[in-house]
Amino acid sequence: MLAPRRNMLQQMIYLIGLYGHYLKVYVKTLIEYRADTLIAIVAGIVAQGSTLLFLTVIFQRIPKLADWSFYEMVFIFGLAATAKALNQALFNAPFSLTWVIRSGQMDVMMVRPVGALFQSIGNSQELNGVGQLVTGIAIMVYSASRLEMDWTVWLLVYAVIALFSSAVIQFAVLLTISVLTFWVHEIRSLIYPINWLFDFTRYPLEIFHPVLRGLLTYVIPYALGSFFPAAYLLRSHQYEWAAWGVPATAAVVMALAYWLWSVGLRRYSSVAG
Repeated sequence: MLAPRRNMLQQMIYLIGLYGHYLKVYVKTLIEYRADTLIAIVAGIVAQGSTLLFLTVIFQRIPKLADWSFYEMVFIFGLAATAKALNQALFNAPFSLTWVIRSGQMDVMMVRPVGALFQSIGNSQELNGVGQLVTGIAIMVYSASRLEMDWTVWLLVYAVIALFSSAVIQFAVLLTISVLTFWVHEIRSLIYPINWLFDFTRYPLEIFHPVLRGLLTYVIPYALGSFFPAAYLLRSHQYEWAAWGVPATAAVVMALAYWLWSVGLRRYSSVAG
């Protein structure tokens, strides 16, 4: 049976609805495996709490770090943690791409009326992301209250845009690496170190060497999905460009990653080939 023809708007609505079904399955999984969900939340609290403890110890000895106060640092950390958890919970597909290709699952996906990448995303939700998402949001809210931030409607909207832009940037970077599986059969030894680089952006970039700052801004633009949006929310007058620069970067890197994915998919012949 051929898939019905849809215009661009109809296809977008259809995909949003289909992804909603994937999320329903994800939520049902969280409810069904309540013990695992609780463990994930506790693990998230412990993981983020250890970093907060580290920051607390540091700021007992110094009043500021690169001109950022303790609660500003906590807010930057909370936004980065929330963004990473959002990526892990919703866009974890790059980590499973090697298995999808080697197991022959890609062959199955390619004969369905929905794109293989969309299906990979829909099937990639990660349970552990929930715990870190909950604690990340809690850290953001707590630090914002201590900083007495003046939240306008625009800043609230921007915070949501920035978090999803960050998730997209992380996804695009990791997809670019994982797509190399179409040419190199084992790429996991590279994708994990690239993923760990994001943790550097939980802190102000000023504390790092210029080479690392350049790497995280222009080559692997993780900083545009964590530090810079947080800095805009805290000091919008100093980082005005981040209002448009963050979502623009997400769009560009996603377009490049999708182009590379399309090139690799055209090269793919099947698991038997």
